Amino acid sequence: MLSRLKPIHALIATALVTVIFGIVVGLYFNLLSTGRSNRVIDQWHTTNGNFDIRVQAFGENGWVSGAYYVFESARHGSNEWREIMTFRHDDPLPIPKEQIRFINESTAFVFMGWMYAVTTDSGASWSVWSAKGHIPEWGNYSLIESVRLEFGGEGKMRLDTSRKNALPELKTTDYGRHWN
Repeated sequence: MLSRLKPIHALIATALVTVIFGIVVGLYFNLLSTGRSNRVIDQWHTTNGNFDIRVQAFGENGWVSGAYYVFESARHGSNEWREIMTFRHDDPLPIPKEQIRFINESTAFVFMGWMYAVTTDSGASWSVWSAKGHIPEWGNYSLIESVRLEFGGEGKMRLDTSRKNALPELKTTDYGRHWN
């Protein structure tokens, strides 16, 4: 009777190893394929009549459910989009339309999460600033709550106040290329 059980145990063990190997290989290739997909899940476009700003949200590949938000600009009437910045969020959120603002015919800014970008030359070039990179003690959660800019370049950035922090507000004199 024991001789009958040994082949059955060997068969079960082989089947289990095969299943576990298949799961591990599947997870490995799934992890390799994470990243921005080509699948647009939301998009929004605005203009001041001189240049346009577009935001496209792309779903993530793999087992994660986040989204990549790609901010782009183009001369009004052109289809030559230039990337401003890309921001990844763990969860797909609505495009932050209220965080995309034109100040005049040549100046605009955008922000999402801890990233901020500004142009003063109708979108020909953008300066990108990251609170995550400039305030490392805040780690991944240096979230920008609001930005207010004046025509002369002076402005204030209010940071997320839900956490106790030492820097609830930053100031600029150059439209936000630099914050202090």
